[in-house]
Amino acid sequence: MSADSSERIRQLNTLLDRCEGIILDFDGLIADSEPFHYRAYNEVFERYGHTIDPEEYWVEFTSKGKGIQGEIERYNLKLDVKPEEMRQQKFEIYSRFCRNGDIKLFPEAKQFIQSLKGRFKVAIASGSWAHDIRDILKNESADSLIQTILGKEPPRPEKPSPDIFLEAARELNLVPEKCVVVEDALKGLTAAREAGMACIIVRNRLNQNIDFSEADIILESLSDFLNVPDC
Repeated sequence: MSADSSERIRQLNTLLDRCEGIILDFDGLIADSEPFHYRAYNEVFERYGHTIDPEEYWVEFTSKGKGIQGEIERYNLKLDVKPEEMRQQKFEIYSRFCRNGDIKLFPEAKQFIQSLKGRFKVAIASGSWAHDIRDILKNESADSLIQTILGKEPPRPEKPSPDIFLEAARELNLVPEKCVVVEDALKGLTAAREAGMACIIVRNRLNQNIDFSEADIILESLSDFLNVPDC
């Protein structure tokens, strides 16, 4: 292990020693689902004559959370459909991927979650629908790993609003200061900061060029957690 890696693990261990709950993002962190979100969004836009640039998508949709309205505004698109109708079409396409078992968990995800459960209260707080998350976990024989799952169900506003993290803390019967958020997106980092929670960012192949300097710790993979004593 390099000196940099050893220092990251030391910092991670120090941060985890001060917390009692871990709140996890899902897409791009636990499940390799972001390519399927892209496919669903792009399928909808192509129905109306526009193609989403995949590299731009990872930044504007996934990390910043600008979504359909952001795409319309960036390209000044004149569409004969309302953004909310497009969102509903996207949800239907993406849910099909979830039900059919197309979306897999990252290889280390199960071991990562299992390592946390013995030491912390754990919740998922995601921008996806809770029923989609549960379908993915069920298809991967992981539906018993986490019981507390919060998704995009209304009327709760989505990230970067802190509401979902604050609600997750309440579900875990913890004050925000005792929770640590694990994220891979800028909107999640912003939400965690607004919630008064420490935030650990995990790098993946899609977020390498995003500035996460406001994070408490930046890890190269979920595997870094497995090197922490008692975790």
